[in-house]
This record gives sequence, C-alpha cells and structure tokens, in this order.
Amino acid sequence: MMSMRYISRLLRRAVPAIMCAAAVMISSGCYLLPDEEEAAIPPAVKASEVSYTTVTAKRKDIEKKLTSTGTVTAERQYDLSYEKQSGVISEFYVRAGDHVAEGDPICEIDTTDLDDQIAEKELYLQKARLNVDMIWESGGTQAQIDSGYMGVQLIQRELDKLKENKEGAVLRSPIDGVVSQLADVRAGDSVSSGQTVATVIDTTALYIAVKPDDLTKFPVGTKVQIRINQDYYDGVVFMDPTSLAEHQAEVKASHEEEDKTGISYEADTIYVRFDGDVPADALGQLADVILVLDKSENAVVISNNLIKKVDGEKVVYLLKDGEKVAVPVEIGLSTGSQSEILSGVEEGDELVLK
Repeated sequence: MMSMRYISRLLRRAVPAIMCAAAVMISSGCYLLPDEEEAAIPPAVKASEVSYTTVTAKRKDIEKKLTSTGTVTAERQYDLSYEKQSGVISEFYVRAGDHVAEGDPICEIDTTDLDDQIAEKELYLQKARLNVDMIWESGGTQAQIDSGYMGVQLIQRELDKLKENKEGAVLRSPIDGVVSQLADVRAGDSVSSGQTVATVIDTTALYIAVKPDDLTKFPVGTKVQIRINQDYYDGVVFMDPTSLAEHQAEVKASHEEEDKTGISYEADTIYVRFDGDVPADALGQLADVILVLDKSENAVVISNNLIKKVDGEKVVYLLKDGEKVAVPVEIGLSTGSQSEILSGVEEGDELVLK
C-alpha cells in the first residue's frame, strides 16, 4: 500500500495541472456543461406599403388670356380757376369727393369791395337817369338829351362789368361730376388769376390705359373684360397705337386747339372704356383688362407641374392599384399654370403629386 505521504505528494503535483487545463478549456469556448439550444431567428418583417399624395382629375373651363393692369381714370376733367380776377377766398362750398351738378358753386372770393363799387355805380346810374329826365322836362335840345343818355349808357356798362365780376367771384362746376381734388388753399387765402383751385371730373365716362406685352392683340373695337376686385364688367378698346397716329394727324391737319380737358394719349398704350354701366366708385381703383385668346369648356384640366417629360415624351403619374404608373398624355389648350388633357387622363383619375 501507498503511504499517505506519497499520496499527498501526488496531489500537490496534480492540482496545478488540473487548474491549467480548466483555464485552457474556458478560453477556447469549451464547457463541461451541456450545450444550450441555439437562439431562434426573429421572423422577417414585411416592409410597409409606399403612401402617395394624390389629386383627383376634374373637368372645368380653361381660358388662355392676356391680362394687363391699369387705373380707372376719367376721360374728362376740368381744372377750375379764376381766369379774369384774383382775390381772397371767402368760402368753400364743397370738399374733395363731393358729387356736384352743373352750375353748383365750388367756392367764392370775397366781394366786399366789389359790392361797395356796385352800390356806388347804381347811385351814379340813378343820378344820370334823373339828369336826362330833367333835360327832357326843361325843354333841352336833342343834343343835350343825347349827351345825358350817353352818360347813362357809360355808367350802365361799368355797372354791368362790376356785376359780371361779382358773378365770376363764384367758381361753379361746368359739368355733373365729382370734385376729385381741391388746391391747398382755404377760406382766407389769396388766389391768383389762372391758379387752379379745384378739379372736377366726369364720372360717367371712365377708361383704363394699359400697356400689354402684345399690342397687336388689342385693335380698336376689341371686346375685353374689366376686373375690379372680384367683379367683372364688359369693356371695349377705343384707342390703340395705330388709331392714335391717325387721330393725331387729323388734329394737326384741322388746326384745332388741343382739348385740355380730355385724355392725354400716350404711345404704346391701349385705351379701354366700360361697355355698359359704369360701376360706382370705380374711379381711381386698379383694374385688370383681360383679353380671352382661347377657351375650352368642360375639359379635363390639370396643373402644369404634374406634367413631366420622360425620354422626350410628356407623361403624368397615375395611382393604379396602389402603384405609381407613368402614363403618356396629349396636351390641348395650355396656360401658364394649367393644361387641358386631350388623352391619357380621365375625369376621376388619381394623379400622383409625390
């Protein structure tokens, strides 16, 4: 039998070897424990379907048109002034924007001195007439009577002139219209002869002057639409560059004085009148002059940004059975923002925006 001392010596030698072997097994991934089951592979997740933003194709009218903008202006305006006298304004009877009838007073200059002169002349006239009567009654000669009567006539003329000046002290409207503006003068201010005190315009005849890109599309007589805010009115072209040249030649040949109250025509400009009722309060507003060049009614119309070009062919993308499909299209009437679709798209089709 082995002695206990011998067995103890063997154990001391074996323990380090066993520990070393265990370390090697752990580092190499080997275990003495039973193998675990492999981790289950998670099931594949199906990608979600692509979602598209679409718009439905609809039918409507489409117009190709030219639009130009101008200001509604009066054909005739009158700058009112005192032509033969000056003075101090005593009273204004109107304000800017007031409607006036022909003959209505606008303002008046002070006539205190004039009234005194009229009263004095009336006394002189009365005295001259009495003098003629006295000559007649006293048996004066015909020469004396004629001389006295001539004095009466001279005084009467002077009196008539003073009364004319008094009547002229009231500035009156020459037309039915609107006071568009008053000069920067008030009661108590002096005005000179020829100085414009007020401007009255004829609101029954209004026009719009525009400068479209293509003047040749607007010959005289062309029917147009006039849009003010959201309201539409009929209009007609009454002056174009060709007619203006003829008009100016006629005026020059006639040697007539230029009408200062009318329109100051400009070259390269189209002039449009309202063809029918003139809208109230239109004067001074911005207005669009619209010329319809072409029109298609009840057509399938889509936005131009939906039309793409692929390999030289115009296409749109439709949503069919959840798929985005390129479809060739035939274009009809086209404007800057929309187009008529003659084939390729039907009413109710869903067009892919993105």
